[in-house]
Amino acid sequence: METSVQNETLTVPAGKKVELPDHEDPSASGNLDKIREILFGAQARDHERRFAHLEQRLIQEAEELRADLKRRFDTLEAYVKKEFGGLAERLSQEHETRSGAVRNLTQDLLQLTAASEQKARHLEALTAQAQRELQDQFTARAADLATEIRASHQAVSNALHEAVRDLRAEKADRLTLATILMEASQRLSGNRDRAESG
Repeated sequence: METSVQNETLTVPAGKKVELPDHEDPSASGNLDKIREILFGAQARDHERRFAHLEQRLIQEAEELRADLKRRFDTLEAYVKKEFGGLAERLSQEHETRSGAVRNLTQDLLQLTAASEQKARHLEALTAQAQRELQDQFTARAADLATEIRASHQAVSNALHEAVRDLRAEKADRLTLATILMEASQRLSGNRDRAESG
């Protein structure tokens, strides 16, 4: 619908011309409102009804959107809480598992250290015992060797003294024999001289 104001007249679709009142007249605004009501009242009410219906639909859709967003946010919040809860539980389990592994490893290391120290002490005791035994064997062997050396020395000394005695005895025997032979020789020589002279 088109309306135009020309020379203070209003053109309507039917082609009627309506005289517009003067704007300075106080009763003119009331008449103008009536004219507007006549011309645009139904259309304005229809627009108001449509706007009200549209506003109601927008409000309803906004409420539905708000409820849908709230539902989605609640679902997302529940999902995030569930995921964080699961992650926290997994992290707690992983932490507990790793803590248990560290405790077991620490206990194993302590046991290994204790066993190593015990073996080291045992080895040190065995080494000291072996050293003492070797020293005792060396001392005993040295004493045996000293005894054997003394016995050998004594035997050699005895044999040497015996040989010296034998040599002295043999020398004395030789002197005695020489003296006897000399005497025999002289007697023989004397007997021969007497025989020759007789």
